Amino acid sequence: MCNSPTRILHVVGTLNRGGIETWLHDAIARLPRERYQCDFCTYRNERGAYAIDLENSGSDLHFIPLGSSPLAIFQFSKRFRRLLREGTYDILHCHGFSLVGFILFLAWMEKTPIRIAHAHGTDRKAGGPVSLVDGGVLVLDRFLTRAFATHGVGCSAEAAAALFGGRWRDDVKIRVIHCGINLKPFEEPISNSVRDELGIPRGAKVIGHVGSFSQVKNQCFLVEVAAHLFSRRPDAMLLLVGEGILRRSVEDRCSELGICSRVIFAGESSRVAELMRSAMDLFVMPSLHEGLPLVLLEAQAAGLPCLVSDVVSREAMISDGTIQFLPLASGVEAWGNAISSLLETSTRRPDLLARMVNSDFNVAVSAHRLEDLYDMARQCTERASSAPSTDDMTPGAVQ
Repeated sequence: MCNSPTRILHVVGTLNRGGIETWLHDAIARLPRERYQCDFCTYRNERGAYAIDLENSGSDLHFIPLGSSPLAIFQFSKRFRRLLREGTYDILHCHGFSLVGFILFLAWMEKTPIRIAHAHGTDRKAGGPVSLVDGGVLVLDRFLTRAFATHGVGCSAEAAAALFGGRWRDDVKIRVIHCGINLKPFEEPISNSVRDELGIPRGAKVIGHVGSFSQVKNQCFLVEVAAHLFSRRPDAMLLLVGEGILRRSVEDRCSELGICSRVIFAGESSRVAELMRSAMDLFVMPSLHEGLPLVLLEAQAAGLPCLVSDVVSREAMISDGTIQFLPLASGVEAWGNAISSLLETSTRRPDLLARMVNSDFNVAVSAHRLEDLYDMARQCTERASSAPSTDDMTPGAVQ
C-alpha cells in the first residue's frame, strides 16, 4: 500500500446542515488525516454551515454550479473534469441519487480509478407514480451508475436496491453503510431553560419536526395536521427546526389556518439534540420520500416517540415500537388522531441511546465502515494495476 494519503473527492449538492452533509462532516472528522485527504465539490451552493469546519480540518472546497440547460451542463462537465484532472484524485465518492450516474461518467472520462456511487434515497414516493420525465431520469441514472461505478454504497438496503437493482447483494463491490450520528450531544444533561427561550408555556405538549423547508419534507401537510390537532388540544404546539425555500409559504399557510401563535419557527440550528431532548415531546416526519433520515435516528437517540410516513425505510427503527408508520393517504384527521394518541400513551425511551452505541447508527462505527471501503477499493485497484493491462477505459464492474 502506498504511503501517500488517499485523495478523495466527495461530490454533494451543498454543505448545509442536511442529513448527508452532517454525516459526512462527522464521519470524515474521524478518519486519520495522514491517510485520507478528503476534498469536496458542491454544485448547488458555494458555501454552507460546514464549510469553515471542513476547511479548518484541511479539506479543499470547490463549487461548480450545475444548471439544467444544455449549456450549463456542458460548462459544469468541462470544469468538473478539469478539477478531477488537476486534483489527481484516487477516489471519486458521489452522494445522492438522481445525478450520481452522470458524475461517475465524467470521472470515468478522466480515468479516476475508483468511482463510488452512494445512494442516499429511494424510488418509493408517496402520492403515486413518478412522472415520465422523472422516471426517464431515474432509468438513465441507474444505467450510468451501473456502467461507470467501480463500487456502490447504499445508506439502506432499500436505497441500494433502488440504484443498483434488486440483486445488489450478489455483487461484492456493493454494500450498505448506515449513516450514523454523533451520540455525544445526546449524552449531555437536559437543559431546563430551552422551553423558556422558545416561549413554550409550562405543561405544553410539543410536536417537533426537523428538516429543510422543501416539497419532499411536506411541512405544509404537517401544519394542516397541526391545525386539526390544535382544534381539539389547547395544550399542543408545533416546533419547526430548519430553513429552506418553502419556509415563507409554510408561514403563510399557518396564517391562513390561524395557528401562528402555536407554531414556532426555530430556524436552522446546531442544537438539534438539545431541542429534541429538552423541548419536544414527539417527533413527526411526513416526508414524501426518504432514504434513511439521520434526523429520525437523532429523534430516537433523544428517546422521542416518532410518527413518520410509511415511505421511510424500516431500517431506521432502532427497536420494535419506537416508530409508528402511517401512510400520507390516511389524511389530516388520521395523522392528527395518531399524534394525539401518541402524546397520551407514549413515553420517552432513554434506553435507545445505549442500543445505538455499538451499532452502525453511531457515526464512529460508520466512519470505520467508510475507512474499510476506501482501503478495500484501493487495494483492488492496486492489484488490478499490477496485473496485465487490457483496456484503461473499461467501465466499472458494478452490475
